[in-house]
Amino acid sequence: MPDIIKKLIAGAVAVIMALYGFVGMSSNVSDNYTEGKYKNVILMIGDGMGDNTIEATKALRGHSSLAMENTPVKSHSDIDSFLIPATDSAAGGTALACGIRVWINSVAVYPFAPINVDDTPVPLTLNELVKTRGMASGVVTTDKTAGATHSDLSAPVIARGLEEDISADQLVSGIDLIWGGASESINEENTAANGYTYVDSETDMNALKPGSKSFAQFSFDDMKYVKNNHDTPTIEEMTKKAIEILDADEDGFFLMVEGACIDKHAHSNDMDNVTLSTEEFAKAVGAALDFAEKDGETLVIITADHATGGIQPDGNGGWKFTHDTHDIIDVPVYVSATDAGFSNGDNIKNREIAVQIARVLGFGKDEFPAQKIVD
Repeated sequence: MPDIIKKLIAGAVAVIMALYGFVGMSSNVSDNYTEGKYKNVILMIGDGMGDNTIEATKALRGHSSLAMENTPVKSHSDIDSFLIPATDSAAGGTALACGIRVWINSVAVYPFAPINVDDTPVPLTLNELVKTRGMASGVVTTDKTAGATHSDLSAPVIARGLEEDISADQLVSGIDLIWGGASESINEENTAANGYTYVDSETDMNALKPGSKSFAQFSFDDMKYVKNNHDTPTIEEMTKKAIEILDADEDGFFLMVEGACIDKHAHSNDMDNVTLSTEEFAKAVGAALDFAEKDGETLVIITADHATGGIQPDGNGGWKFTHDTHDIIDVPVYVSATDAGFSNGDNIKNREIAVQIARVLGFGKDEFPAQKIVD
C-alpha cells in the first residue's frame, strides 16, 4: 500500500477515534480510592467464568466457597464489546487490558483500525503503561501463549487467529514473563534472540531467579486437563512463581493470570473439566490473595471476560449446560480491598476495570488515555 494512502487512512482513523470517545468519561466506579494507593496489581481472569460456573463448581466439587468469594468486595461488570451487548475473549480481554471496547475478534486494536497500516494508532495496554515507570509486568495463562485474552496485553493484531503476528509482537513486547502453552511460532532461538530465557517445564520455571525475563512454553494438554505428564506446573504454581519473580522489582509490578480452560471445556459442555478448571483457578486466586494480604501493597482483582455454556441447575440436584457458546450475562468482579474504587453490589463497565487499575497505580488521564473515553 502506498505511503500516501497509508497516511490518509491513518488520519481518517485518528479522526474517527477522536469522535469515538476521547472527550471525557462517565464512570460507575466510586470515588472511594486514592491514586497511587497500590504498588502492585494482580488481575485474574477466569475465561468463561460466570456466577453460574462458580456455583456449579462448589456444588459438584464439595466447596462451601471458593477463594474469590472471600474478598471484601463483590460486584459485577457487563461484557459488552463495541456497539453490541456480547463479546468474545479477544474483545473482552481488550476491555480489561486497554480500557476500551472493540469489535469481537479484535486483539487490542481500535474498532476502525484498517489492516496493515503501520501508522494507525493502537490503544495503550496496562503492560505498556506500567513499563513507562520501570515497573515489572507478566502474563500467565493456561491457554497457548498466542491465545486471545492475554494477547490483548502484549500483541495488537486485527484478528485473534494471527498466531505468527501475535507471537512476533510478544517477543518484542518487553514483558518480563509470558507463560502458557506452547505456540508454534515460539522456540528457543527466537526467545533467546529477544532476551528471554526459554522455559518448557516446571523444573525450569522453578530455577528462574527474581528479575529474570522468561518465555514459557508448557504442554497445553497438561494444563488443559491438569496433568503433569511433561513436568508441567499448575496455574497456582505458575502464579506463585510469577509473583516471586516480579516482586523483585522495587518499582512494583502488574501481573495478569488467566484461567483459560474454563471456557474451552464449557464450549465442549464438559462439566467435570469446567469445574476442575474453575477449582484450579480458585487455588491460584487464593495464592494471589495470600500474597496481597502479607504484602500490604498489592491489589487483586478477579473477574471474567464472559461466561460460557449457560450453566444452570438441572432440577435434580445437578447442573447442566444449556448451550455451547458465550453467555450474554454480567460476570462477577471480586476485589481484595475496599479502598480501590469498587463497591459491593455495583454493576460497572468491563473497560472501567482497566481504568481503575491505572488510577490506583497512580497513572493520570494523560498517561492512560482510556480514562477519557465515553461510551
